[in-house]
Parts: sequence; C-alpha cells; structure tokens
Amino acid sequence: MAKKPSARNKATQRRDDGGLWDSPRALTMIADVILLLASAAIGYALVIMVTRMPVLPLQSVTLTRAPANVSAAQIEDAARRAVTGSFLTTDIERARTVFESLPWVRHATVRRVWPGSLEIDIEEHVAVARWWVPPNVPARMVNAQGELFVAEHEAALPLFIGPDEDSASMLARHLEWSDLLAPMERQINKLVLTRRQAWQLQLDDGTRLELGREEEKSPITERLARYVNTQPEILRRGAQKVIYADLRYPNGYAIRMSSTEHQDRP
Repeated sequence: MAKKPSARNKATQRRDDGGLWDSPRALTMIADVILLLASAAIGYALVIMVTRMPVLPLQSVTLTRAPANVSAAQIEDAARRAVTGSFLTTDIERARTVFESLPWVRHATVRRVWPGSLEIDIEEHVAVARWWVPPNVPARMVNAQGELFVAEHEAALPLFIGPDEDSASMLARHLEWSDLLAPMERQINKLVLTRRQAWQLQLDDGTRLELGREEEKSPITERLARYVNTQPEILRRGAQKVIYADLRYPNGYAIRMSSTEHQDRP
C-alpha cells in the first residue's frame, strides 16, 4: 500500500515546482536592480555624450584683477597652454598649475563661470628683499611671507645672505631690527646669517654691525638696542663716523671710527 505524502513534503514540492519566478518579493528585487543598472548606464552615456558634443565651447578666460608684474603676453601664453578642451572638459587643476608656473605668481585659483568662461584669480609675490645666489644661478627674491621665488632683483631692496631654509626667520629678524634702528634713521642694506647661525648687518650709511650668535643670557635684540641707545652720546664724543661695531660682548660693544679706533663699554 503506497504511503500518502506528508504536509511537509507537499510544501517542499510546491516550492520546487514554482521556484524563483513564483516569488513576488524576489522578482521585485531583480526588477529594482535591473532598473538601477539601466539608470546608471543611461546617466553615464549622457555625460559622455554631452562632454563630447561640440556644445558649451569655452568662450573666454578672464582675470579677476590686473597683475602688476605679469605681462599680458605671459597671461595669453599661459591661457593657450592651460585650455585644452571645452568649458566642461578643460582640466581646472592643470590650468591652475600652468598659471602658477608664471614668474611672480604665488598662487592661482581657476573656476568655471557658466555658461562658457574660466575665471582666473592670481596672487602675486610681494618682494621685500633680494636673495643672494652664486653666479650663473637664476636670481631670487624674498616675498612678504618669507618665501623664496625666482625673479630678477630690484636694486632698491635689501640683500639677504643665508641658508635657503632660514629665509622666513631672516625676514622676521629684518623687520624686528629695522624697528630698533628707526631712532637712528638708519636702514638695513644687507642682512647676513652664516652657517654657524651668526648674524651681521650692514646699514645704509656703510656701517657694519657684528651681532654674533643668539645667546640666552644676552639676546641679540638686547645688544642691538644698547648700541642704538648709546649712539647719540658716542657721536657727541667724536665727529668721526662709526664704520664697524662688534656687539658680541654681553655688557658693551667695540667700535671703529672712520679715522681712529675707539672702545666704548657702557
């Protein structure tokens, strides 16, 4: 006598007969996945089509402000090298790099302006000093941030001589010591920092000041202030001009006058 199939076997048989296609939930999930993939494919195709169509041409390249040290010819040449496609396909990052490669350009910002322009904002270096370089090496300057950049020298600016990595600290010292020398109505023509971190100044009247190294017990600024404060009395004692001063002493300084030597220890 044949055994009747149990309820469990009947349920299993029904699932095997219908399979995946009788499951509304599974069919809905499959449809959603297909729709998502189709939408992504269509979107990608539209982007490719738009960027390759001869629409949205680049109509102009404009500057937000007129540069002071970059010529129109240099700007035009950079624009030709920077623009390599249409309004949408031009590589903004590459364009920025091209403009920043121009002399005197410290930073450049490039952005798209709808419907067909590129807007360029250029920040130029502000030169505050000349930087000494060996012969046959491109001239360099120091900007207001203490950074070095390649540019032809401006003779009216002071000359810095020192290690490249110390350009920012040299600028800070120049500003500080220029304020100290203001009562003497003297300016710094040359600032020197040796590899041993010893400082020297040459003033606009030719006077050379030997400042030496920074000392915790006798800071350079303190020694220079002592020199400035005592100069009126020194000049009253003799009519000769000071041509050299050694400020490396902790409690005084030695000076050499234009015709005679004089020692002063306040």
